[in-house]
Amino acid sequence: MRLFGASDALVSRRSAKRAVLSSGLCIALLALMAAGSGCVGAKRTTEWSSPMGKGPVSETHALEDYGAAKQLAQAKRMVKGGQYSLAIPRLRQIVTQFPADASGIEARHHLGVSYYMVGEYQQALDHFNQHLSMNPEGALSGESRDYVAKLTQAERPAEQEGGGDVRVAELEAAFAAKPDDMAAGLELATLRWERGEYPQAGEVYRNLLARWPGLEQDTLVRTRMAKEADGSWTVLDPVEAERRFREAEPLRIFNVASFRSGRYSGWQAVAQQRDYNVSGQAVNVGDTPLEDVRVIVTIYGLGQLVYDTQTVALGAMQPKEVRAFSLQFSRFDDINNIVRHECRGTFRR
Repeated sequence: MRLFGASDALVSRRSAKRAVLSSGLCIALLALMAAGSGCVGAKRTTEWSSPMGKGPVSETHALEDYGAAKQLAQAKRMVKGGQYSLAIPRLRQIVTQFPADASGIEARHHLGVSYYMVGEYQQALDHFNQHLSMNPEGALSGESRDYVAKLTQAERPAEQEGGGDVRVAELEAAFAAKPDDMAAGLELATLRWERGEYPQAGEVYRNLLARWPGLEQDTLVRTRMAKEADGSWTVLDPVEAERRFREAEPLRIFNVASFRSGRYSGWQAVAQQRDYNVSGQAVNVGDTPLEDVRVIVTIYGLGQLVYDTQTVALGAMQPKEVRAFSLQFSRFDDINNIVRHECRGTFRR
């Protein structure tokens, strides 16, 4: 039988000391974890929920901005390509859907540019002023101020001292004398269009298209004139372009938000919420009823991984009717890996 000696006692005391220190560290760690989580005690099962709009601001903002930025990029390409009449309804949609978002604020500047280029000067001035009031020191604020100065100092193109009227008269005389002068006709149509004289510009374009049918393939002409089934031509002024845009894309999804909810188990400091919720509204902006309206919501993880897709059926929607939707997702490995969601609407006429 082995005797318990002094060396054993020393080892025992050291082991006990290490055990006490280890226990103390564990207790301290648990206390810090509980304090960091904002809890007095460590409960193993806790309810967590966040009302809509009260979730992490950065998360909600980023998810909404994704759709806005994508739409804005498309509209900016139209503005850059001179397709102002087509860009206007899309930019107006961004402002309506994301009024206080960075993309919505920037869209006001591009709306000002588009309205300026089509001769709608009061609309242009209003949108430049809106942009400046919401983002006075932004990257585009200097350009907006330059446009405001031009508009308020009566420096509008084709309006200075009647110079535009003189040029219009010259081009009309030249085109009447030489109807085969395509360059003069195109310049006349463009000048009329930029002055906001859409019916007169349309007549010039109709004459040009009758003489040179190949012009219907011209990118600029196609954004200003639409060929109907009977062979006639319709002028795509801003009002008509917006009406056609509404009819082509009558279902709009807006006011989209996300929040987390659900019950989780484990130590509260390291536990995670289990449910990811997406809610929003859909509106029929067209002039005709829509049938079998559905909203498809997809949530994405890191690396554009599709976690889950769900569909909510809204049924038939009358013109201008608004309906709300809400979906809950729980099929993912880690709720913190969800980087964005995407909403898409479908319908039948």
